[in-house]
Amino acid sequence: MQILSSYPSATSQTDKTQTEVSKTEAAKASASADKNTEAATTDSTNKFSTRAEKFSQLNKEFDITASGFKITSGFITRLAELNIISSSEASSLSSDLSPETEATDSLSELKSAMDALVERIKDETGTAGLIAILDKAQKILDNLDGSVSKEFPVDPTTAAAELDNFLKTDVANILSDKEKNTLKDLKTALSIADKLNPEQRTSAEVSKYMEILKRYG
Repeated sequence: MQILSSYPSATSQTDKTQTEVSKTEAAKASASADKNTEAATTDSTNKFSTRAEKFSQLNKEFDITASGFKITSGFITRLAELNIISSSEASSLSSDLSPETEATDSLSELKSAMDALVERIKDETGTAGLIAILDKAQKILDNLDGSVSKEFPVDPTTAAAELDNFLKTDVANILSDKEKNTLKDLKTALSIADKLNPEQRTSAEVSKYMEILKRYG
């Protein structure tokens, strides 16, 4: 007569133990992989500790000083990744980009368009202030990353605010849609110049900027 044992077989117990060990090892491996990924991400963000190192990396990736440089959504995203601007600032700047190209015109195209605009409106009434800002903005574009000089002919934020306010005036009606888009691209470039060079902002320039906001707010 066959006797059935109520105890599990040695083979069954061994298989169960091996399965539990495999699960534990798999969990450890997954946790280790997650930790390595997190460390790699953190290292990628923090590996450039100084502002100079971050700017050096930006120039390698985007060649900011080149005349063909364009402000793209990718460039703005990279500024946020390097903690040069905040996520909310990146979102605001990206929203000003052309929805078709997600980029501004190149620096050389912007400057050529500004020259053409000044030539066209120089005899128009009420445009003297805009022409003065465009003249100074040209110099800012030539020194977008602050590598030429740490001083700008005008505070980029103030210039951007003045451009924005001009576009809200009746005089702006003399501009074509293309010219208005040029000024919007220029405003974005000026905002980027300010983010790349926050140390150049003085208390007097901040006060002037606030005065403009109050005047047109």
